[in-house]
Amino acid sequence: MKKRILLLGDSIRLGYQPEVVKALADDCEVWGPEDNCRFAKYTLNELDRIFTACGRTPDLIHWNNGLWDSAIVCAEDGMFTPPDEYEHDMRLVLRELRKRCPTVIFASTTPVKPGSLNQKLEYIQALNSRIIPVMKQEGVPVNDLYTLVSGAIDHIIGDDKIHLSESGRQIVGRHTANFIQTCSK
Repeated sequence: MKKRILLLGDSIRLGYQPEVVKALADDCEVWGPEDNCRFAKYTLNELDRIFTACGRTPDLIHWNNGLWDSAIVCAEDGMFTPPDEYEHDMRLVLRELRKRCPTVIFASTTPVKPGSLNQKLEYIQALNSRIIPVMKQEGVPVNDLYTLVSGAIDHIIGDDKIHLSESGRQIVGRHTANFIQTCSK
């Protein structure tokens, strides 16, 4: 039986998921919810529904939250989820994921281009800086998508300054598939 891989994350995940499905098709059954997982609290709230829809228990979960958490909803309030709250929520999500699957990979939040409507690069960096050490401390492998995308942001991020371009979806998807393969050996 093929390994079951569950991809969780925001619209960035939705963008690269088809490439991961294609790259792992011979060895794995890759599934992700049709809806994006938005911010950490939303993901936490939706986990029961996600796992029910997933069907078979996954052998590995590749997960991210952060882009929505770092968004600016009301300018005077700063980022949507303050770093302390983000870390707390992410620890809860990790705890719940591990109850269902022992192998969890975390993916860092991808950068945005300057001029993004409701994102600031420094907010994304603050959340990544806060959560990556936590994941490493917890023994969770980190797929560093932030660094991958930063190295060629003009090529990988599309015109909306947030989402992956067509070539970006392929690059990030192949990279993520390779990372999953490495972690599932």
